[in-house]
Amino acid sequence: MLLHIVAGIGILIAAAMAEAQVPVPNASLRVTVQQKDEGKVAPGFHVLELSCWDGACSLSTVSLNKCGTSGSGRPAFYPKVQYATTWGKSLRVHNEGNTLVVQETGADIGGDYVNNLRFTYDRPREGSIASRLIGFSGGFVKNSVILQRTLTVQYVPLQHAHQVVTLDCGVLLPGLDK
Repeated sequence: MLLHIVAGIGILIAAAMAEAQVPVPNASLRVTVQQKDEGKVAPGFHVLELSCWDGACSLSTVSLNKCGTSGSGRPAFYPKVQYATTWGKSLRVHNEGNTLVVQETGADIGGDYVNNLRFTYDRPREGSIASRLIGFSGGFVKNSVILQRTLTVQYVPLQHAHQVVTLDCGVLLPGLDK
């Protein structure tokens, strides 16, 4: 009886190890999200792009529409770009079935943060890359030194593959300083 239990446990461990070792597919997955905090969805948009090739992944984020007053006094936003990679050790990615589970860690002037994301993709044909996103969830936790509290924010994805969105203000773009 004990031998059967030990054998059963061994089979479960082997199955769990095999599941944990499912390779990350080559992928290019994009989604636009808004941040939801304390029940309110903020007007800013964040375009996330997860790219993976031969097990190495990068996550780029472009933040838009976080309006403020520019130097000219007109409302504007400056597009913010963030980048994390598995080779830079700020990004971890593993595959669970047809979902890439992503964890980004980092720090900025406001404090430390952890970004947890789940990209669910349509399985590609043999030899193709995963590029069709069919589900997304995620959010982040930030220990804000400025606000002196922990922020927990949920991401709300846009529900259609491609859409035109009118922004609330102009964009402040860099140029030559002459």
